[in-house]
Amino acid sequence: MGWCSTGNPYLAEVLATIGYDAVVIDWQHGIGVTGSSVTACIQAIGNTSTTALVRVPKNEPDYISYVLDAGAYGVIVPMVNSFEEASAAGLSTKYAPEGTRSIAANRETLTATLDEYVVHANKEIICLVMIETVVALNNVEEIAQAPGIDGLYIGPNDLSLDMGVSLTKWASDPAHIEACKRVLNAANANGIIAGHHGAGPSEANKLVDLGFMVSQLGNDVRLIKAASTEGLKSYLDNLK
Repeated sequence: MGWCSTGNPYLAEVLATIGYDAVVIDWQHGIGVTGSSVTACIQAIGNTSTTALVRVPKNEPDYISYVLDAGAYGVIVPMVNSFEEASAAGLSTKYAPEGTRSIAANRETLTATLDEYVVHANKEIICLVMIETVVALNNVEEIAQAPGIDGLYIGPNDLSLDMGVSLTKWASDPAHIEACKRVLNAANANGIIAGHHGAGPSEANKLVDLGFMVSQLGNDVRLIKAASTEGLKSYLDNLK
């Protein structure tokens, strides 16, 4: 996945043209990201064949319905620690009788009737709940059974912090790897996907080898910094 932390619609659109399966707009930890910029990013990504997802600020139906009404095809919900919290998130992404999402005739009816949208929304919109604490890890087998969710998504930094694992060395820490396997096993046992936030391409490759199906390769800020740093270094090296 691509990851947009700036909430800049042009950068979101650029990421969406690279070849990622999806671009996530980070409304939780993005810098200066607002409801309006999230909507603009969703519209920009909608001009491409890439799927727009949003990490919402918290597990509340208002945030979830807002981004889905704006045209997002899924949400990543942070800090989910129990079956009940996972159920609330999952059901908020589905219309009745499968869930509790409120109906709205906004962007959805630009390309389909409301009846058509309800049918394919309940089938296609995804909900990933984040496993980020020891409490969530200990409840992961129950969380994975929650109705309406499509996957578990590990937040490695918060989970590592809670576990007492190094924030820079979690990728090779045995305790973190065992936690990953537990989450993966819970997902597989319930027919849902397992995702991990990763930290970059090398970590993502390791996670895929373990069996994870979703990981991000770096957000827009880090990618710009890395490319700019490399470009400047190359320029200065050639001056010597």
